[in-house]
Amino acid sequence: MELWWQSLNLELQIFYGIGIVSLFALVIQIVLMFFGGLDNDVDFGDGGDHGSGLGIFSIRGITAFFLGFGWTGVIALKADLGIGLAITLGLLVGGALMVSIFLMMRAMLRLQSSGTLDYNNAVGEVATVYVTVPAFQKAGGQIEVLIQGRLTVAEALHKGGSPLAPGTKVRVVETLGRSTFVVEPLLA
Repeated sequence: MELWWQSLNLELQIFYGIGIVSLFALVIQIVLMFFGGLDNDVDFGDGGDHGSGLGIFSIRGITAFFLGFGWTGVIALKADLGIGLAITLGLLVGGALMVSIFLMMRAMLRLQSSGTLDYNNAVGEVATVYVTVPAFQKAGGQIEVLIQGRLTVAEALHKGGSPLAPGTKVRVVETLGRSTFVVEPLLA
């Protein structure tokens, strides 16, 4: 191995060194990611959420840049394209990989959801009375309503003069507070 390294000219040693070190860094990042040691990525730019890896100058992006730069430089020099063209191609491929990582991380982070139910999404939905809803907006009634794909039991009030029995179909007309609904019966 040492004989091979000594036979390389300085330019190839530099490009191989950058490529090998960045490949090693990438492997470490992947191993840490699988074992939970690298949940977030450090961002050195102003372009993203802090610690989200969303910025273009994150550790992942910089590692991708140097990986593309180093190995493209090696390939270009092995093809006798010259040092100037090797650096230019390395910069182009490294930049493209850095932007690709940025776009992939941004797309993956958009797939995340907070998991928090927004009760305002239930307004206009049809629900079923679960516990009798008293008349004249007295507390104590409950309905079952589908909010964001989850069947949820929530407090309900009714403005009408007669109570709504369990099993009655109602429409949510507004929210009161965080999780209480005003309902009206569906007309048959």
